[in-house]
Amino acid sequence: MKSVKGIALAALLGAAVFALPLRGPVSLIKIPKPASPAEAWLQKLHVDVRQELETCYLALAEREDMDRLRRAEVRFSVLRRSQARDEVLIVGVDGPAALAALRDAGRAVVVEPGTAVFWTEAGSAAEAVPAGLPRKALPSRSIVPFAGRGLKPAPAPLSLAPDPLVETIVSLVSGSGLAARVQALQDFQTRYASTSNCEAAGQALFDAFSALGLDDVRFQGFPFSVYTSRNVIAEKRGETYPDHVFIICGHYDSTSPAPLNQTLAPGADDNASGTAAVLEAARVLAAFPLDFTVRFIAFSAEEWGLFGSRAYAAAARQANERILGVINLDMIAYADALPEDLQIIVNSRSGWLADLFLAAAANYGTLGATKTVNASFVYSDHSPFWDNGYPALLAIEDDPLNNPYYHQTSDTLDKLDLGFFTAAARASVGLLAELAQPVREGHPRTPVGLRGRFTSYTSLFNSLQAMQLTWTAQADAAGYNVYRSETTRAGYVRINDAPVAAPSFTDDDLGLDPVYYYVVTAVGPTGLESNRSVEIFPFVIYIDGTVRAPGWPFSFWRRLF
Repeated sequence: MKSVKGIALAALLGAAVFALPLRGPVSLIKIPKPASPAEAWLQKLHVDVRQELETCYLALAEREDMDRLRRAEVRFSVLRRSQARDEVLIVGVDGPAALAALRDAGRAVVVEPGTAVFWTEAGSAAEAVPAGLPRKALPSRSIVPFAGRGLKPAPAPLSLAPDPLVETIVSLVSGSGLAARVQALQDFQTRYASTSNCEAAGQALFDAFSALGLDDVRFQGFPFSVYTSRNVIAEKRGETYPDHVFIICGHYDSTSPAPLNQTLAPGADDNASGTAAVLEAARVLAAFPLDFTVRFIAFSAEEWGLFGSRAYAAAARQANERILGVINLDMIAYADALPEDLQIIVNSRSGWLADLFLAAAANYGTLGATKTVNASFVYSDHSPFWDNGYPALLAIEDDPLNNPYYHQTSDTLDKLDLGFFTAAARASVGLLAELAQPVREGHPRTPVGLRGRFTSYTSLFNSLQAMQLTWTAQADAAGYNVYRSETTRAGYVRINDAPVAAPSFTDDDLGLDPVYYYVVTAVGPTGLESNRSVEIFPFVIYIDGTVRAPGWPFSFWRRLF
């Protein structure tokens, strides 16, 4: 039998090729997506893919890379020859006028409807983009290890029972507190990144997080264009899984038409609203012990091209952090018509997170919400997390935006709908609390150390398959329950008839080609049940030594071996 570790190591080394520095002149190219799932196909291209969009990939390729693509009969088009190592932006263009304005400012090539790549021959591309056009800097390294097909989606919209403890937490979200936080940020007049006002706003956020008694509050500095700015990061450390992290975030910088952006960009909806909700989430959750770590992040330089979140997500991936999910709040307080609903935008790997948000909105926010899967919606701080293989969602009031005050000096608190704003914040806090799992007084501790080994032995006459689970025994448990689901983080069904006494279980009630997700809980002497353990999913070893782990990102192999 081949060594499983050897197979995974070979895969790791093969994918690592994409992170190697480029050797010579390169071109920016566009590769249309194939009709079938692209994960294996993308790995075989051996080019430096930098961005996934809904219909195509954008990549950097040397001449020999392009020759190899031609021999493999892979279609591509050259967007820019002799691509220098300078700033390239992806820019949203919603019509001919926007595209014409972009082309007046520099070089722009449309890559799919509504999306162009943009650069300038001299100076800063980020500063040259016309006001009002959403933009994103091209990722600084390959996204190949994280692109491709997603996890299996939920078969139907989730209908989950509300959790009484989470309801208590959500009830603490204050509408007047949200409004006061928006006003405090608006009072800086402008928070345009590169101004002293933006840096002062960042310091005020640091002080506000620090006053909550969280476990850690810090700045993360980063460069953008010819400037620097700072993300503000606060953390409440999990008691059971401190190294497993959920993030709620929003950007605190703002903009308006130049040159007014230097002095007046109040940015109440965009995005004091999202930042205020992040602060309110931190205030509410600070008092509750949680199983998982939660990070509250206010990003800067989003309006310039997501430079703050790009720096953060890249550093997190470099450190191989276990970020399990990201809730990005960007413009959640303006209602063009009532009842207003919230748009939840995800890529294919993050669909489960949107499903859970919709359920939380129904349970805790009394809020309508709509799920959209669109890899091309890259113009907010969720997108760099996608680029680095982390599941993330964007919550935004409308897609396309209908806010007439967007990026204007009139984007002020008096234009917002406080009822809708509060409902959106409560839904977000409800989801975050459910994911992070408040520790319940009197209940057994949440189990740790869950591991699984899935084996499959197939012959001409028979097929034997089993999932062998083990976890760490704990003193306050009288037994354990084992749950599995065909989709991640929802739809769990208990598969043991009665609590099992030993910290192990073998699931041999499997189909021919199963993809299951497992968690365990502890049951106390009085029958009270703990929160769920961290989720694991299948590690399949076939009799010929091959390995299959459906939907697993490359980062899993890096952690395992």
